[in-house]
Parts: sequence; C-alpha cells; structure tokens
Amino acid sequence: MRQFQTLGEIVDNGFCIGCGLCKAIAPNAAIEMREAAHGHLRPAPTRLLEKDEEKAILGSCPGINVTGPFSADTKPGFDAIWGECRRIARGYAQDKALRFAASSGGIMTAINIHLLKTGRVNFILQAIPDPENPYGSLPAVCRTEEELLAANGSRYASAATLSSILDVLDLGEPFAVSLKPCDVAGVKNLQRKDARARDLIRFTQAMFCGTVPSISSLEGFYERRNLNYHKDRPTAFRWRGMGCPGPTVATMPDGSALEGTYNELWDENPWTTQFRCKLCPDAIGLQADIAVGDDWAGAVPVGEDEGWNALVAHTEIGLEVLNSCEAAAEIALYDADIEHLNNVQPHHVKMRTEMQSRLNACADEGLPVPKFEALDLAACSDRLTPNERKRARQGTAARLQRGQGDSDTMTDYGSFVG
Repeated sequence: MRQFQTLGEIVDNGFCIGCGLCKAIAPNAAIEMREAAHGHLRPAPTRLLEKDEEKAILGSCPGINVTGPFSADTKPGFDAIWGECRRIARGYAQDKALRFAASSGGIMTAINIHLLKTGRVNFILQAIPDPENPYGSLPAVCRTEEELLAANGSRYASAATLSSILDVLDLGEPFAVSLKPCDVAGVKNLQRKDARARDLIRFTQAMFCGTVPSISSLEGFYERRNLNYHKDRPTAFRWRGMGCPGPTVATMPDGSALEGTYNELWDENPWTTQFRCKLCPDAIGLQADIAVGDDWAGAVPVGEDEGWNALVAHTEIGLEVLNSCEAAAEIALYDADIEHLNNVQPHHVKMRTEMQSRLNACADEGLPVPKFEALDLAACSDRLTPNERKRARQGTAARLQRGQGDSDTMTDYGSFVG
C-alpha cells in the first residue's frame, strides 16, 4: 500500500482538513492558507518544501495521522464507538444568558470560563468570527470571560486554527484548546513531538463535529431567497444560536435580515462537505479530555428547546474538570449512558461503523494510506452485516472512480440522504 509522500498528495487526494498545522511546522516555507473553490482553506507553499519540512508535515498532519486512545487493555466504561467514558451526561450552562446565546446548552463555553476562573489555564485557544469575513473564522487567544462569550456559537466555516500554534506556545503560558476533533488530533500529534506542547497544553475540549461544510449550504440558503451568495454579501452571519438550535441569520448592509431554521439549512436541503470529513475516524473527540455535542433525539431538532448538550469525559483530567465545574454550580448535569449517545448522535455511530470499509475502498483504488491507529475501527466495523460493509465500501469506491480528489461531496447528514 502506498504512503503519502508530499503535502500536495494530501491535498490532491482530499485528505487535507485545512487546520494550518503545516504552516506552523514549516514557517520558513511561508505557507499561505488560501480559500479553494469549495470554500475550504488549503495550504499553498510559496516555495518548494525542503525534505525535512515535508517529513515533519507528513508526520504531524492530522488529515493523515490520527492515533486514538484505544488499547488491548480495555476498562469498564469502554465502548468501541465512544471510547473510554469516565462520565457520560447531558446538561447545560447554569448561566441562562449563556445557555440561550450558545448553539446548544453552552457547556463548552461554561467549561472554558471555569478553566480561567480556577487558574488551571491562562487562556483558551479557539475559533472566533473573522471580523473581515462574515462567514469566516480565525484562531484566537481568549483570556477573559467576555472574550469567550463574544466567541460563543457554532462556526460552520473552515478555520486554520493550528496555523499559529507555535506562536501560541512561544507565549510560555499554560492554556487549553477548544476546537474540532481533527484539530485536537493535530494538537496530540504535536504533543508527541514537542515537549513544550506537552507541558503547556493542559486541557483539550472538542465538539461532536458535523463536518466542515462546503459553501453549497450557503449558496442554497441565498438561492432559496432569490439572492446570490457571491454577490449579496451580509455584514454579519450567524449559523445558529440565540436559542437551541436558534435561527440562521444573515444581516444585510441595508439592515434587513434573512432568517431560516436549522432544519432548513442542514436537514431539509442537500449540502456538501469536504471529502476528508467522509473519512474521519474520529469526529466525536475521542482524543479530547471532554467532548460535547448536541442533544436531540435522532440528531434532528423539533422546533426550539431550552438548550441541552450531551457530553463525555474521556480522561481523568476531563472528569476532574467536569466535576469541578458542576460543583461550582456553573453547569447542571444529569448522568446518561452509551445508548443515549447512540440516540442523539446516530450519524456518528454510522460513521464509526462504516469507516474501515470506506478506508478499504481508498486502498482498493490505489490512494495513499493514512495512519489511523488505535481507533478500534475493526471492532466498530464488526457491528455491521457483510452487506452493510459492502455497500459502504462500494459507495466510497464509486466516488473515487468518478475522480473525487479534493472536490466536495454530498454529506451523510439530513433527511434527504437515502
């Protein structure tokens, strides 16, 4: 089986996630993160990479390197899909304003605020809205509760969140990261090689990720209103929030607002995502200390609710922080179980059980092979029937035979999907 040899191969074969870690690892190459036609950020070196730069990128890129927490020494609470679950719960932020403003129950922001209040870390590295691009996101250091509150809400946009990670480490202060699972995978890869990263990154939090969508979802949102995404630019855009899930709102230059529902944007109409999201072995934050997501039966909201999160504490540090936050009355928690996670995140169960078949199809079609290790993908696959594994394999193979590459692809989510 072929291995990835260059950064270009990662991009051209659709395995880039746009995190920007390559930019950080090879600073002398002055890699620029540029928006591609589908709206995702992709690395563009300003000169040919040296062999040592290419090697460093190939060894750390989370698009092709994901090492899970699984081992042969399984423990009570260990699940093939969800990993080591030291505590599973559903809950919400006790601050009513935060709970309302957040995309779900505000748990992630509440935990980040607690980390700052207790002095466990000096700041949080996360994505914030790009002030110059209503659809864009930027990595940022948040040191105050006010900064965290201003950054709350889901950001369904490509963001090179790890592009400045070495600069952040240069600050020499303890911090936490609160990012997508693939970004956390990049952080873990860096920690295996960089002692500063192991010392200074004290806590990791990830959301259950619903993929990074291409611009097709936004194009459709505007087309349904007889407008053009590329020409009719808003001054601000919010995918969801101010309720659970809250409306999608585009604020236009004349002060008018275009408003839609979460269901319209993500469930009732087709949209596409980057190909690597279809091959994600960990979209549920298995490597993070705590992973948090939406809490809707069947994964689809029915109208608005008060705002709830489902969450998992995977590590002892995660459990300690979660319990401390609860004891401080900053979050309300109600214990849940694996079946609850399966019920509110069924698409992630599907992704995990099909992943080995999808990756087998990539190998069949001659693609370079990513290093996805210690993720229990075989055990997940064993939950499918032979026919189900065959269909998953054939579906990915068909895309590759049509020349998939780094083009966007129809998502697995939404009622319009078979």
